Amino acid sequence: MNIAEITEKASPAEQIEVLKVDRSAKPKIEDLKKEWKVSEHRTIQDKTFLPDKEIKNEKGEVQRTKLVNRIAIPVQKYIVNSAVSFGFGNPVTIKSNAEEGSQEEVVEKAIERILFENKANIKNRQIARELYRSTEIAEYWYYQKVDTHEDYGFPCNFRIKLKLFVPWKNDVLYPMFDGFDNMVAFSRAFTLIDKERNTIEYFETYTDTEVRRFKKADAGWIDEVIEGAGKNVIGKIPVVYASQEETEYEDVKYDIERLELLFSRHAEINDYHAAPVTFITGTVTSLPQAGEANKAIMGDLGSDMKVISWEAAPESVRLEIETRLENIHKFTKTPDLFRQVKGMSQVSGIMLKMLFMDAHLKVMEKNEIWEDYFQRRFNILKSYVGNLLNLKLADATNNLELEPVIKPYMIQDTKEWVETLMTANGNKPLVSQEYSAELSQLAPKEDWLILEAEQEKAKTESVFNNPVEL
Repeated sequence: MNIAEITEKASPAEQIEVLKVDRSAKPKIEDLKKEWKVSEHRTIQDKTFLPDKEIKNEKGEVQRTKLVNRIAIPVQKYIVNSAVSFGFGNPVTIKSNAEEGSQEEVVEKAIERILFENKANIKNRQIARELYRSTEIAEYWYYQKVDTHEDYGFPCNFRIKLKLFVPWKNDVLYPMFDGFDNMVAFSRAFTLIDKERNTIEYFETYTDTEVRRFKKADAGWIDEVIEGAGKNVIGKIPVVYASQEETEYEDVKYDIERLELLFSRHAEINDYHAAPVTFITGTVTSLPQAGEANKAIMGDLGSDMKVISWEAAPESVRLEIETRLENIHKFTKTPDLFRQVKGMSQVSGIMLKMLFMDAHLKVMEKNEIWEDYFQRRFNILKSYVGNLLNLKLADATNNLELEPVIKPYMIQDTKEWVETLMTANGNKPLVSQEYSAELSQLAPKEDWLILEAEQEKAKTESVFNNPVEL
């Protein structure tokens, strides 16, 4: 379906007005950037939230303003980066129904090559990070005409490329869905700077039949002819879009804010009580000089002096800090490993799994988004292979079924795992000596041949040096 049919409007300006779907439910990217950047946190910037201290004289007049401690911590980055690491610390693999030597396998190998050339493992982590901090992300798969090559396993003169549409970089995304939640169009608004340093607005739209770019000129919106614009050769919208309602740290952002306020105020208390305060009763006749050894303070008869010290921080402050930290980790399913393993004499494989359980459950929850996301990616790439790169593989692309496999990151307790397997098989060796030497990575594989020769030589020498007596 083309844009005119979707919008039922004639002019580019009217079409764009319809394609700009309502975004009032999405958070403002400017606010999200302030939450993400530590120097923009409310504790740092808002002086009504954490005011500086006014120093007054005996008459109540303000003499000067003391700048208070303003402490902000990058909890948002910690939560998001942890979620990305657990979800995509291991590469996303592909489960396929392709049989060895079949046409379907040729298609699968071509898709794997396309993903490799576009650094899919790195892009997956970038995509997840953008979704978790800005609540939406999109990727666009397009083609470029090149000299004939066989990198995909067959001769073709196209390369498939990937571009991310990132709201953090001021891309405004407009996905349009029908009543059955099927995407009928996807649009992106963005700006570019030309050679004369003028900022120009653009609006791109993708449907299953066409790709168009509009440019804002003095006379209004006009069509711009660019490479790849026009007819959509694959019959699918070449865009994968993902969205979630809130950032990963939305539920705990007030805990973070309160924690920063507590740290800032507690720093003020520490500064105030850092040096001991001396309370003197009576008259002091002499005080020691700065840096003087064997200090002594002289006073009149009956005078007294005491050093006032702060015995301990209020327990309620400590309790609230610990509670806020616990809430942050618990409600975002972010493991607090350093605190959890403290005091443990030994951490087993089962214990590691228990510590990582929340993070792994979170990965499973997020798979509701990612399995659909990668499935659509694979379908787009299959369409490119069968409809553009090699038309002879059209039937194979229809028969090929690809499924993403997302494995959460886990520290492996190899020793415990090997012992468990050996117990199951009657305590027999699991691998050959040659392979175990290779796994050690202490020397190249060729060294095993030298090692075998040395062992045979040692056996021969042993026979000759210790002859058997008849």
